[in-house]
Amino acid sequence: MNRLQSSPFDINRHLSSRRLEQEVENRTAYTIDAAELNIYETHHVAEKVELTFTSPVLASMIRGKKVMHLADSPAFDFLPGESVIVPSQELMRIDFPDAHLQNPTQCLALAIDADKVKQVTDLLNERAPLVDNEQGWQFGQTNYFLTNDEPINQLISRLIYIFTENNKAKDVFANLVLQELVVRLMQTQARTLLLTQGAGTASVNRLAHVAQYINRHLSRSLHIRELANEACMSEPNFYRTFKQTFGLTPVDYINQQRISLASKLLRTTNRCLADISLECGFNNLTYFMKLFRREKGLSPAQFRRQVTP
Repeated sequence: MNRLQSSPFDINRHLSSRRLEQEVENRTAYTIDAAELNIYETHHVAEKVELTFTSPVLASMIRGKKVMHLADSPAFDFLPGESVIVPSQELMRIDFPDAHLQNPTQCLALAIDADKVKQVTDLLNERAPLVDNEQGWQFGQTNYFLTNDEPINQLISRLIYIFTENNKAKDVFANLVLQELVVRLMQTQARTLLLTQGAGTASVNRLAHVAQYINRHLSRSLHIRELANEACMSEPNFYRTFKQTFGLTPVDYINQQRISLASKLLRTTNRCLADISLECGFNNLTYFMKLFRREKGLSPAQFRRQVTP
């Protein structure tokens, strides 16, 4: 798949009614009480275009390529299927290296009212507080780059539909979707932070410790009771807390990590599928192949052919 051309979102209704008034970051805004959806289009090459928002913003690429320059981080390519959360008043400088009239660069920016964000974070901090974390749930405090998973893509797509639909109840519909989107984005960010900050985090956070424990023992059976003991929690409390924090169950996380390991082995070794299946903790080859196809959209053999030069 060509990542530069494939769009994860349908904006045809927007395109049928919007007006093009400028060639660089032509902006169309759709507004409700708690958020503003901005769709930008750029039709020729440009550099260092500056953009800021007064509220925390989720920017998501629709088509083409940008190069993003954000404070305290190196410049990075921004492509369809990817998003970045940017705090309020944060200056973005943007390059458009490939934009032209026949292939415009398209991006959306969803600015979410700070009061709406606080409403959601306060609710989560009250009902599902983070384990071993004094700061609690936060959204839009720092820059955060992510590759959208399917639920996040679906929620953004739903918001595009709601914002561009002429429905008198769109504020009600959009607020419900916004709440879920903010929660899922925070879960994704919490998962990323806990899983990428290494031994330092694992020594002070029980869920980070369990995640590292899982990754060290992927080749054997792992049971909830064992993981709960590692977290010094009861089984029900561990299961509930893990799912609330990471946005997926312990079993889903284990399978996700096993498929990730299998993908690496398929790319870097010539080992047979049966050996890879066992190495990744799957005792049943048929189940491994079924789960791999569900996660990757390809069979293990097709995946290996695709990634092998």
